Amino acid sequence: SYLLPDLHLAGLLESITPLDEAITPSEVNRKSVWQRGLYAFLAPCEEINDYFGSSVAMYFAWMNSFTCWLILPSLSGLLCFGQMKLSSYTVDDNPYLCFHSVLVVIWGAVFVRNWERVASGKAWNWGVFGEGQRAEVRPDFVGTLVISPATGLPTRHFSGHKRLAAYLVSFVVTVLMLFLAFVAMICSLNLQGYMEEHTTAFEKVFYVQVLADFSKPGAIFDPDQTEYFGLLTFIPTVLHVIVIMHLNMGYRIVAEWLTTRENHKYKKDHMNSLVAKRFLFEAFDCYISLFYIAFAQQDMRKLRNELISLYTVDSIRRALMETIIPLISRQLAKRRIDEIQTKLKKHDQSEYADALDCLSQPEYEQFDDFLEMVVELGYVILFADAFPLAALLTLATNLVEIKSDLFKLTQVYRRPLPERAAGIGVWQTVLKALVLLSIVTNVLIFVMSEQLASWVPSLYREAQEKDVLKGRVAQILDESGNSTDLVVKKSGAFYVVVIAWLLEHGLGLLVMVVIDKGIKPCPWWVRQEVKRTEYFKEVIKQRAL
Repeated sequence: SYLLPDLHLAGLLESITPLDEAITPSEVNRKSVWQRGLYAFLAPCEEINDYFGSSVAMYFAWMNSFTCWLILPSLSGLLCFGQMKLSSYTVDDNPYLCFHSVLVVIWGAVFVRNWERVASGKAWNWGVFGEGQRAEVRPDFVGTLVISPATGLPTRHFSGHKRLAAYLVSFVVTVLMLFLAFVAMICSLNLQGYMEEHTTAFEKVFYVQVLADFSKPGAIFDPDQTEYFGLLTFIPTVLHVIVIMHLNMGYRIVAEWLTTRENHKYKKDHMNSLVAKRFLFEAFDCYISLFYIAFAQQDMRKLRNELISLYTVDSIRRALMETIIPLISRQLAKRRIDEIQTKLKKHDQSEYADALDCLSQPEYEQFDDFLEMVVELGYVILFADAFPLAALLTLATNLVEIKSDLFKLTQVYRRPLPERAAGIGVWQTVLKALVLLSIVTNVLIFVMSEQLASWVPSLYREAQEKDVLKGRVAQILDESGNSTDLVVKKSGAFYVVVIAWLLEHGLGLLVMVVIDKGIKPCPWWVRQEVKRTEYFKEVIKQRAL
């Protein structure tokens, strides 16, 4: 399994795929994996590991863990939603939403740490514990032969200055493509009516009247129109998703090229660099509009509406692009393959028919599945203060996503080459980074909205006409039009900053303690098994001597 990809890279093999009849336990095959997953609440990880390998099984094990852990924040968010319905509070001024966001941030830290424990147990049971610690040299690594001062043997070396130049090119190209994504976001927000003519001084730069006119009262994208069941209001979001999808597809090719130019020596470094680029770009696409609404416009109602729109459109997009369209393409291609298989069987070459059928299927790429789930985790923990129902919606979509991913893996896509993996690799680092970022975002949402004003009203005052003229607020009345908007008093700005600093550092310290000290990444029984194995290895070694 390690040699075949290298031969493919060298051009000695055109395509590689394991056949469905490959040696596995007799009771496990594509059909049985799908049937067991179809009638189960979660994915059958043991069967997936037996048939597809531990790398694919680890993804589904993470999905199972993520889905089960979503129950707690879902209940908390449901309680917050019910409390707002029974009271006059909104997401902008509800003083109790901060407790939900603190719970979600701590929940995220505990979930990420607990997953490490789950992965350690799975890895031990599947015989891949410690896999990935060995550094594998990339076969396409290019370097000058030099004599290693440590071993005295010839080794390939690539200049650090050349790699630094490649990093600089990667940075410039990525920034340029991120700028295109930012422009697409600005156009989308104007079409959705989120940009207003009387905006703050910062927002006036991004107000495009030609586009914003489409969302004016009576226009085609008017947010309050009910024609065609209000579906026309989703068109700007759909267009934004389509543009972003094509940008992501283009950057996927660009990221591969940029990472290859960096010429990393080890496979792990190459993969980490590639994942970092693609995640940064695609996460920027997903989150930039939410960050703009939350921190530039400081409008929690718009943020909630944008999250709902993204959830709805993105769920439909995933179902179409990952399952329905590939399945239709597969069925259309199968007709041509069936004709070729009939000809092969007539010439007593039926052994090639199954291989041809497998090669006609599209290749499975695990990156996209991981990216979608990690982005959904970001929706839950980054904006918990603004959208308490995010966890509940994610729980519902995850239950569908598990079945969808299992269906496309067993019915649509080519069986991937089995890879040994003791965890989810670089994605574990991404999860930790999201948890740490969620501390900052939720604290900022709390202090920049009117939630903090509900606790310390003495630091705020009602907005006046001069605040609109100076660009501090967009209008005197808030979005609901029932109350006057609030701004921080000049004398209270210092205290708001201090409160934000204390909350951020206090919550950050708590999360760091949970991640680094409170919960060990490896369960006790796994540590004992490792010690026992090392002991017997030492005993055997001593006896051999």
